[in-house]
Amino acid sequence: MKIMLLLFSLAFLFSLTTSTNDAPNQLSSVVRDTDGRSLKSNTRYSIHAACWGEGGGGLLLFNLGDQEQDRCPTSVVQTLTDTYNGLGAYIKPKDSKQDKIQESSPVNIKFNPFGSSCADWTVLKVDSYPEPADHYTISTGAKLGSPLDENSWFQIKSLGGSAYKLVFCPHDEENCKDVGLVDQRGYRRLALTEDAWPFVFIKEASKYGKALSDE
Repeated sequence: MKIMLLLFSLAFLFSLTTSTNDAPNQLSSVVRDTDGRSLKSNTRYSIHAACWGEGGGGLLLFNLGDQEQDRCPTSVVQTLTDTYNGLGAYIKPKDSKQDKIQESSPVNIKFNPFGSSCADWTVLKVDSYPEPADHYTISTGAKLGSPLDENSWFQIKSLGGSAYKLVFCPHDEENCKDVGLVDQRGYRRLALTEDAWPFVFIKEASKYGKALSDE
């Protein structure tokens, strides 16, 4: 009987290890919005500052003059107006069969486009990496779901409560870099920084958003 129990225990541990290796994020916590609901891959969310008052608002796309093209805005910035939720975004996991978004799993972030002509300029990516740069800024223009486009894959990690941060892990978990904010031409632009930008997910963002002057 003891031998049978030992064999069963070993088999269970082996299956658990195998499952974890094949899908390392299956045991991760589910990412949740401000209402405590699980994030879904086909639901639109605002990505809004976790601090209200002086913390600013949601994310928008704007042309800051360093784009690959001028037809569509691609620089990812944060509005200074905390009552403005910004442009709605979809969180798309690398595993297309995954519906709920798990912490620390690779995801694309895809903004709702301004129009059909800008549909190819909605997926976030890290600019210039790994070439030397003063700031590795965040723009749009990546291809959705491309496993070869390593600059477009981010992870969401909890900061406690409903607050999260974005990280960029181009090679492995030992080399993750936080996504924060840098000042660029009067705007708060997303970039890789030493200090993470804490944010929350708000369900059902407005379909369209534009950069405000914040005057």
